Formats: sequence, C-alpha cells, structure tokens
Amino acid sequence: MASRAFQLPVSYRVDSTGFAIDVRPFAVGLTVLSVLALFLLSGQMLNLLGIPYDATGGSPLFKIHPASYLSVLALMAWVVVDGGLGAFLGRSWRDSPGLMVLFLAIGLLAFQVIFVQKTPISQVTDNFVLTACLFAGLLRLNPGELRLVALLVQGILALNSLLGYAEGLSGFRLTPLYVNGELLSWEWRATALLGHPLMNAMTTALCLVSLALGAGPFRTGPRLALVVFHFGALFFFGGRTAIVLSAAALFAIAAVTGARLLLGRRFPLPVAAAAILAATLLVIGSILVVDGGLVDRLIGRFINDDGSAMARVAMLSIFRDMSWPEVVFGPDVLAVKAMLPRIGTPVAIESAYIGFVAYYGGFVTLFFLMGLAAFFAELVRRFGAPVLLPLGIYFLISTAVSSFSTKSLELALLTTLIITAFACRPQPPERSSPC
Repeated sequence: MASRAFQLPVSYRVDSTGFAIDVRPFAVGLTVLSVLALFLLSGQMLNLLGIPYDATGGSPLFKIHPASYLSVLALMAWVVVDGGLGAFLGRSWRDSPGLMVLFLAIGLLAFQVIFVQKTPISQVTDNFVLTACLFAGLLRLNPGELRLVALLVQGILALNSLLGYAEGLSGFRLTPLYVNGELLSWEWRATALLGHPLMNAMTTALCLVSLALGAGPFRTGPRLALVVFHFGALFFFGGRTAIVLSAAALFAIAAVTGARLLLGRRFPLPVAAAAILAATLLVIGSILVVDGGLVDRLIGRFINDDGSAMARVAMLSIFRDMSWPEVVFGPDVLAVKAMLPRIGTPVAIESAYIGFVAYYGGFVTLFFLMGLAAFFAELVRRFGAPVLLPLGIYFLISTAVSSFSTKSLELALLTTLIITAFACRPQPPERSSPC
C-alpha cells in the first residue's frame, strides 16, 4: 500500500459514461514530497543552492519555502479527492475541528499582515499555512502510506543526528551558518540537514522524547537505541534548553517505567536486554564526549551565553516606545525591527510569544494563540495524553527563542513528527494501530 505514493500522479478509469481521473495518488505524492522538502531543504540549504530564501534580494516568490508550495498543491488535490470544497470542509469540521479553528486564526493573521501592516505573507505561509496543510494531508493517508512517511521522517532524523556527530567531530559544516550575511566561522555547533543548530536541537529533542514514550514505527530495541543516539547528538547541536528538558523528560519516563516494574508489571526479556544495552551505550558515549572536550564547550555555553539571557530580559523594553493602540492592534513592523539592535537582539526577539505581540499586536496574538491552542488540543485528542510531553517541551523552548514569531519551519516539523510518530506507535494486541 505504501508504494502507491510513488505511482503515476494521475490514473484513468474508463466506464460507460466516459473516464474519470483518480487524483488521490497525486495528492499522496505531493504530501510525501512536501514532507521531504520540509526536512531536507533548510533555509541555509536553499541559500547554498542559490535560492535567496533567507538572504536579501531576489523575488518574493523565493521567500516562500518549497514545502509550502507543495503542501498547498497537495491540499488542493485532497479537496478534489474529498469531493469538492464543501465536502472537504464538512469532513474537516467533523474529524478535525481544531484544524478548522487554526485555519480561521490564519485567516485573521493574514488579514492583519496583508491589509493592515502591508508586509510580506511568506512568514504566515511557512509558519502556519504549511503546518495546517500538512496536518490535513497526513491524516488522509492510509496506514501503509503513513507508515512509509513515518519511516522516511525517522530515517532523515537519524541521518541528521549522524551528521551532527560528524560535523561536531570533524569541524566540517554541511551548510555554513550566516547571520545578517556574516559567516559565523567561530560557531562550533553542528548545522546538519535542518540548518540552524537550535532548530536541530529542538527537533531532535522532540523526536527522542516521542520515541522514549513508545511512539514511532519501531520495536522496543531499535527505539531505545535511537533515543540514546539522538540524545548524544544534542550535545553537538548545543541547544541548552533542549538538553535540559530532554534529560528531565527521559528521567521522568524512566522513573515511571521503573515504578511500574516494581509494582509487578511484566516485561519481555528482549526489552530488558535492549534497555541494558542502551544504558551501556549511553555511559560509553558520555565518557567519549567528556574525553573529547565537548562538555567543556557546552559548559562554556551555560556560563557565557554571549548576552543571550540579558537580551531576553531587555526585550521587554521594546514596548516602551509604543503607544497603547500600537501594542493592542499592531505596531509598524519596520520600526520594531529597527529597535532590535538597541535592545541587544539584532536578529529577532528571543521569545515567540513576546515577539508575536511586538510584531502583530496583542489583539491578533490573543486570538491566534487561541487557534493554536485548539490545534494542539486536536493533536492531543487524536493521539492521547502522551503527546502533551513533546508539546510541553516545544512550548517551553519557544518561550526562549523567536520560533514562530519569525519565519520558521518549527511548527510544521513538530506537527509532522508528532503525527507520523504517534499514529504509528505499536499498540497492545487488543488495540489496532493505524499503521
């Protein structure tokens, strides 16, 4: 069934009334391609290929990520598959009301950006339209197709962590890191496939925590090995918040599992052997990391953060020069960006929620965050309470980075990872898994 994603995009069926076009393979193929573009074409990679995605200049069409174009085309194909726009909206409202609330919130935000602030729409498209389209497309895949996408995502993230190890140990960079057109030659953190070290750290943390919760299309042994492998890669990506939150989550999961075992829960012998092997590899890896001096670099990041902590405090001063109408209904975005160097954050406000208020105003922020909360609630409703842990980690990380308040693919990465991992997690014999 999974191979259907790679069939010809259009097939024909001839009957007595003529012929009909089966658009579903086309929709499946576009959905798979949008996921591949999302994980393989970072902003840094596009710039390296000569596409000025994050660079200055170039056509506005190049400022929108290829995954966004593909996901919108996929959504249009799924509308046809569902029988038209009315049928698509009706099915979406019945099956995924949280998605429809998010679409309404995106509409409000798009109105603010296009007609009030008159700024480019690329940020809204890559952050939120891409996320909503991927959600709608992925949940319309059949179990075999969804399992294929889950294996692709996990394979890409494993390769991403492997590149993190290789870059951290060799000094080679797949995609050099630029900020405001300046090459950061002193940056030791790995960039790998996802481009920015913090993007790598966040996505890897969410992946390993999801695997530790039992998600993913793998048995227990490979899952535990991947958890250890990804956790080691976090040290090469250098995300302090991601490392701390991942370690805390793994400790909590291990404590709960240990308590259940002490209360008499039975476990298969292969699971115990895999857990012991994973713990052994973790100890060996920790020794190698310490011996290689990586811990010294990481400790240096905690001790000397180059003013990052002060910038997160100083960013609140950005509201001093705004009037109350600007704070509530949205200021001049260009004026806000001109203030950033003065408050110590030359790139962006290092908090998604403060940044959203500063860029779009409190009124739009309130209603949009309500729509985003409804979307997250939809994920929890579909996949259960365990999804709350990776969502909580993402929420905490996004309070300390610009995240979706600037142009970013984080929400799309989070949504794709959660859907593919938790929809395909192994189920007890009495329950059937979608994959």
